[in-house]
Amino acid sequence: MNLEEFNVIVFITGIIVGGIATYSIKNLLAKSNIKQPDTTGNLVTMKSLQQELDNKQVIIDNFFADSNEQIIMVEKRLAELKNNLASNASQLSNVKIDSAPTSHHNDENIPAEPPRDYALKQAQDQGMLSEAFGLKEPEIELEPKRGI
Repeated sequence: MNLEEFNVIVFITGIIVGGIATYSIKNLLAKSNIKQPDTTGNLVTMKSLQQELDNKQVIIDNFFADSNEQIIMVEKRLAELKNNLASNASQLSNVKIDSAPTSHHNDENIPAEPPRDYALKQAQDQGMLSEAFGLKEPEIELEPKRGI
């Protein structure tokens, strides 16, 4: 056996041993990956959650601020419309119509009243706002008395 044939046999044996080693290491790593799933892709940090919450809070705040501005503009336009209608109605007829008040401060001067009882009742009955309402048991017997 000469040296060239020996080198070829060693070379082919090295390729076979290297292939088997690579295949076994690959299988070993695949089994370890199955046992320990990769959680780095699914890991959610507190910082990212806080940023998402802050972004949503900014969107909500902007929505309510814009809505409030729109409501104020609508109220102003409604007051202008009422004033315009009152002035044009007074020009068309002899009836004097008071224009709408521009401020809501007039509502603060009205004293508070207790709630009114609008329940249908007779003179001797208690209303729904009475403290004793509904506490009186009905005198109707639900089941007849049985005797042996």
